[in-house]
Amino acid sequence: MKFWKVALVLFLLAAGLPAIAQTAGMQVTVPFDFVASGKLLPAGHYTVVQVWKNTQTAWRIRNEKTEGILLTTDEVDSPVKSHHRSLVFLRSGGVYQLVQFWPWEHSGRNMRWSSVKQTLVADSDQVEVAAQ
Repeated sequence: MKFWKVALVLFLLAAGLPAIAQTAGMQVTVPFDFVASGKLLPAGHYTVVQVWKNTQTAWRIRNEKTEGILLTTDEVDSPVKSHHRSLVFLRSGGVYQLVQFWPWEHSGRNMRWSSVKQTLVADSDQVEVAAQ
C-alpha cells in the first residue's frame, strides 16, 4: 500500500512540473511606455511567459497592474550568435514597439504585426532591454 501512495505522489509531482516550469517566465524592467499587440503598456516590471506548453506561438506579458496581454509570435533562430534573455523594441516617433524577445540564447520570438506597422521600421532605432 505504501508503494502506491509514493507512486501517486510522484505522479502528481510529475504532472505539475510543466505548469511550474511554464510560470517561471522571463522577468524584465522596461524603463519606458511601449506598445505590445496594439496596446499601450506603462513602464514597469514585466513577466513574459509561454501560455501553452505544447506551442510556443502564444505568450503573455503582464505586470502587477495588468491582467496581461496575449502576444502572438513566430519563431526566430540565431544558431551562430547567442542572445541575452531580453526584449527588443523599435522606437519610431517617440513610440516604443515590442518587436522581438529572446527567452533562450539561440531561439527567440518575433511579434506578429501588420504590414501597416512595418512601414515604421525604416525610420526607427532598435532598443534592447535585458531580462533580470
